[in-house]
Amino acid sequence: MLRGFYTYSRKGSEPDEIRAAFDDLDDPKGASAGDSSSVVAYLNGLDRTKSFKPDSVLMHVGTHDIKRNVETRETQVSLEDYAKNIGAIVDWFARKEIELIWIRNGPIDEALHNERSKRFHRYEADLDAYNKAAEAILEPNQITVLDLPGFINNLGPLGELLKDHVHYKDEVVREQAAFIAGYLIGRE
Repeated sequence: MLRGFYTYSRKGSEPDEIRAAFDDLDDPKGASAGDSSSVVAYLNGLDRTKSFKPDSVLMHVGTHDIKRNVETRETQVSLEDYAKNIGAIVDWFARKEIELIWIRNGPIDEALHNERSKRFHRYEADLDAYNKAAEAILEPNQITVLDLPGFINNLGPLGELLKDHVHYKDEVVREQAAFIAGYLIGRE
């Protein structure tokens, strides 16, 4: 959708890294960024390379952070650590003079998710709290926030859009891509 407008690249763009990311969508590997702690570690690792010089980066981080262990009820990354990580991410991009564009997290069908996911649960209250924590850091730093959940909510009942407990059907993913591409092309 962006051919002729942008050159696109992603973390883990090699075929084996992309395959690894799709082996188990709940366990981030390869092309998957994982939680905010993993993103901070990845970005800090990029400090050793001179080849990472994009104009803009679109980022979506938080859905792995809010995973709650079904036994301990602890989130994968605490809200406090998530906020620190978002601050570190924003600072990293500012230091590198790379535009960061944030994609808001959500939505979640809590009942459907927690019925289908046996290893961990996610809750709407956590999603809201983590989104608010991120936006409290992003807004003063003038980071654009794309409201992908607002767009998704206009596509129909969430349960009908999902192929599992949290990942979207292919046709919905194409509509999400069109939403993001429309924003990017509209900036030109």
